[in-house]
Amino acid sequence: MRYLRECIIVGGRTSGNNVLGKTRDRNYTPSIEIVRELLDDGLEILYLHDKITDYSEGMNSNGVGIVNSALLVSDDENAVQLKAKSKNPSRDGKRIRHALSRGSLKDVMQALVSYDGGVKGHTIVGDPKSLYSIEVTSKNKPIITKLDPMTGFDVRTNHGVEHPTAGYSPKRRPDDYLSSKMRHAQADIEIADIDDYEKLMPALAKQHFEPDSNLNMRRSTDNMRSTSQVMMNLDKKEFLCYLFPEECDYRGYVDKTPPAYNPKINLRVIQYKD
Repeated sequence: MRYLRECIIVGGRTSGNNVLGKTRDRNYTPSIEIVRELLDDGLEILYLHDKITDYSEGMNSNGVGIVNSALLVSDDENAVQLKAKSKNPSRDGKRIRHALSRGSLKDVMQALVSYDGGVKGHTIVGDPKSLYSIEVTSKNKPIITKLDPMTGFDVRTNHGVEHPTAGYSPKRRPDDYLSSKMRHAQADIEIADIDDYEKLMPALAKQHFEPDSNLNMRRSTDNMRSTSQVMMNLDKKEFLCYLFPEECDYRGYVDKTPPAYNPKINLRVIQYKD
């Protein structure tokens, strides 16, 4: 099976805090868990882990967070198909966990573009002071852009912004390109005036088309379904995980910290009600 991942990722400022968010769309039922680790240097990391693909993303106790959305070119798609056939997991999970372990925003960003070949696609990374986007594919060098959260939220889906020919394109994948553009536009509108970080992800779960339309922000088609969301408040060091009923296999919380440890990152898991 070819595991496909399409997403909406956002970064911006609301409630006076820098926040990151993501809706995860998958063509399979992911088995996910939330993992907390305490590293040898005292840094805490908390991340969502997909047990099927080994994919991860999350934040650390310095308030640095990472969200990523696929931005595939033909070479990347071929690599995904080969990995699916060989049953090897994607290396992006390992890359992102390593980046989170680096601590500071500067070191995390350096790891994202250099460690083990770097994380491909759209990445929004930030801390309480700054937010950045990184756009890179196997054929395009990284373009790092400092975002201005005071001008509103930045949204990325599955088509290129800095690299216009990357990802879904009107010539190569016209239907998927339309979906990516429409989801991007809806997200821009829905979250433009969000004044409470807890309203962010529910706004990205709205459906403005028929329930089975691929144009919806929350997908529930035969080929792609929204399975979960994550939201990170980088100032408050809070990680929220939203679950869509029946669309993912939530395996719970895995605490790898010592018994007497007092967590620095607050975790909340929320299930939508259909």
